Amino acid sequence: MSATSDYRTGALGARLRDSARSAVDEISSIKILEFALFFLLIAHSVLPLPSIGFPISNLIMAAVVGLAVFRRPTFELRSNQWVIPVFALGLFYVATLSVFQEPTELAADWQGRVIRLTVTFAFAMVIASGRIDLRSGLWGFVLALVVNVPLFLAGLLPAPYGEYLTGMIGDKNVAGLIYAVAGVLVLYLVRNPWFKYGLFSFLAYSVWLTGSRTSIAALGAAIVWSLAAPHLKALGRVLLAIAIYWLVELLQEDYSQIGAFSDREGSDLLRERIDAASEIKVQDAGFFGSGLGEAYITFTDEPYRVWFFHNSYWTLLVEGGWIWAAVIVGLTVAVMVRPWKSELTHGQIIGQALGLVLLLCALRLGEVFLTLSWAIAIGFALQVHSSPKVRSAPGADLTDRQKGLSDEYSQATA
Repeated sequence: MSATSDYRTGALGARLRDSARSAVDEISSIKILEFALFFLLIAHSVLPLPSIGFPISNLIMAAVVGLAVFRRPTFELRSNQWVIPVFALGLFYVATLSVFQEPTELAADWQGRVIRLTVTFAFAMVIASGRIDLRSGLWGFVLALVVNVPLFLAGLLPAPYGEYLTGMIGDKNVAGLIYAVAGVLVLYLVRNPWFKYGLFSFLAYSVWLTGSRTSIAALGAAIVWSLAAPHLKALGRVLLAIAIYWLVELLQEDYSQIGAFSDREGSDLLRERIDAASEIKVQDAGFFGSGLGEAYITFTDEPYRVWFFHNSYWTLLVEGGWIWAAVIVGLTVAVMVRPWKSELTHGQIIGQALGLVLLLCALRLGEVFLTLSWAIAIGFALQVHSSPKVRSAPGADLTDRQKGLSDEYSQATA
């Protein structure tokens, strides 16, 4: 009995030493600049920064892009390079459309929106190319989200939605989306199993704290996907995706006001009013769209209060019509979901799970596509579908840190 006990104690000690060594390796490989910039992408809203008339988050993304200019890419995009001209043509179309459309009184500035969309896409591309160390950046991103929770619960951060988690993020639905995306990413980012599932559980609970029913359902769908998809062929994954969509729609329609959400009747009635007015605006936009900045509505009793859409697909349709919607949704599906691909690595399965989170949240959230969450997810998905660059100099193979999120640690699954 004593020998058995000593063996178990020794095995436990060895596992703890391995975990500690792994954690030290993770920390020692972090690049401080990327870590700090990604941390600021979340934390900037509560810092005493001056207002300059342009979103601080986009300035930080621009800083990341500027940093990347002085670095060599560590991934070969090759077959994924098509996303650049496709997005450029789509943006050119919607910008040209906006030039010739007469903006409505309360529409957002379309020129500023073009700049923000360009910066967001460029940010996604430098992530994809490996010009910045995504692993270091994601640690900063996740740390900011982790710190946000206790500070919010302690009453030290803004709480515009009362008890629902916002803090550094400001909007509970945006917070739900960001925490859901981060939760899926840590399933790939963290190597130590105990730390991985502990951190994932914390982020999943944070999604619950936001009260965003759509984000909760989307994260649940991502979990199911990450567990089931590795064991399915391409057709099986398509059928699984259809089943998940049907189940999420059922929950949204028939079970959205039960249990902890039984007090949502008032907010749901407001959402229905917004949806009804938004649908009219979608129909009025026609096939070609109404121009950037037009995805909002007002009510006759409050003519100068702006309400944004609660559906990101409708946002695309109003701003750029079916052409713009086809470009952005098609790009998202083709890059992240890739329904035609039969053999996928663990990282590529995670990329698909991220795609599900975005596509499902877009059904009930007005700003999902072309946002920070979208850019990080798209950049990650492109990177795990690309090959690490190989240097020609002898002995100059890429290090683990340069490979970023390379899938060399994961076995391909059929």
